[in-house]
Amino acid sequence: MRTFLESVRVALDMLRMYKLRAFLTMLGVIIGVMSVTMIIMVRNGFHHYMTNEISKLGARTLFIAFDPGRGRRGESLGDIEGLTNDDVQYLLDRVESLEIASAILQVPSQTVTFGDRELDDPRILATDEKQARLSQVTILEGRMITKSDQDSLANVAVIGEDVRDRLFRGESVLGQWITFDGISLEVIGVMKKIEILGQDTGRDIWVPISTAQLKWVGGDSISFITALPKDGVEVEQAMDDVWQALMAKSNNKPIYRVDSREAILNILGGLVNAVGLILIGIASLSLLVGGIGIMNIMLVSVTERMREIGLRKAVGAKPAVIAWQFLVESAFLSLVGGLIGMGLAYVFGMSLTLLTKSIEWPTSEGLLTPFPVGAAIAAALFSAGIGVIFGLYPAGRAARLSPIEALRSE
Repeated sequence: MRTFLESVRVALDMLRMYKLRAFLTMLGVIIGVMSVTMIIMVRNGFHHYMTNEISKLGARTLFIAFDPGRGRRGESLGDIEGLTNDDVQYLLDRVESLEIASAILQVPSQTVTFGDRELDDPRILATDEKQARLSQVTILEGRMITKSDQDSLANVAVIGEDVRDRLFRGESVLGQWITFDGISLEVIGVMKKIEILGQDTGRDIWVPISTAQLKWVGGDSISFITALPKDGVEVEQAMDDVWQALMAKSNNKPIYRVDSREAILNILGGLVNAVGLILIGIASLSLLVGGIGIMNIMLVSVTERMREIGLRKAVGAKPAVIAWQFLVESAFLSLVGGLIGMGLAYVFGMSLTLLTKSIEWPTSEGLLTPFPVGAAIAAALFSAGIGVIFGLYPAGRAARLSPIEALRSE
């Protein structure tokens, strides 16, 4: 322990005596640790952002769509032309892992008017009373579509905030009638706008699917089905159960697609992690460069201190003690560089969060970049290990010096 403390004292003395040289020596390690830590912070920030965005609409929600392009070329689809209302009940009857399921029909976009005001290209979704829970929609005014609206083919609509602001401009909303080509609908509610991955629900207009199919669009086809697994059922298990039921319906023709927001999040998270690992690998090259710089300066230090080494050996210092001193010095240089890199990464990470918050990107809270304490400590210790590895040769050279040759050096 005494030898170690003495080596640390000598290392500190060397830093004080040669401040500029020590800083330039540590620069590669500083940049390497800072880069690795920053990349991890930004990667974690994006992962946190995606997780929060996906959870806004329910990460466990499943999506079932008709996708004939997945089938084998030239294969007949039989009498299956797409999803219909009956498929919702089919899944609920045969898939025990599902709690609820809801049909969605995306009505071709068209202009909606109120008096002399109009809004082009709103997103019109025909659905039922279960969709509010599946999409985690909050009602700001009025109410959501009910089963009674469905059964009575009511001409009602729930609109998004942007639709309200554009058409009504502060006027009373509830009970007013909006008009499309072919139908007029009474506004019964206003949905809170949900922003997710750059998109939002502010221009949404929801209508009862029975009204849309029997009074407006016609037919019983639907665009896709959303479903929610029962509590305690894994999303992957529910997806597999739904897939098996659909394969039984289509005689094992892969003409459907089953996804979930959780699965999408896992895919996006995997991509972010993969890109992060690649960038970390590239940034780690600067640690290698920093290690080479430390080895170079330690070799210079051995040459400069040959008389000191000779004197210490002449008074009985063992080669292991000499080697230990130089190893501690190189590790200390690298460790200090790593700590400085951690500090700079923390400052830059906080600055990035403040900057993105000021421009409200990607959300109003900016891009959160939590400091990865564990990863930063690991990077600092790794940098110290780099110092030890690249200090082995200079330390070994110092330990092998002959006392007589060392004392004769000028």
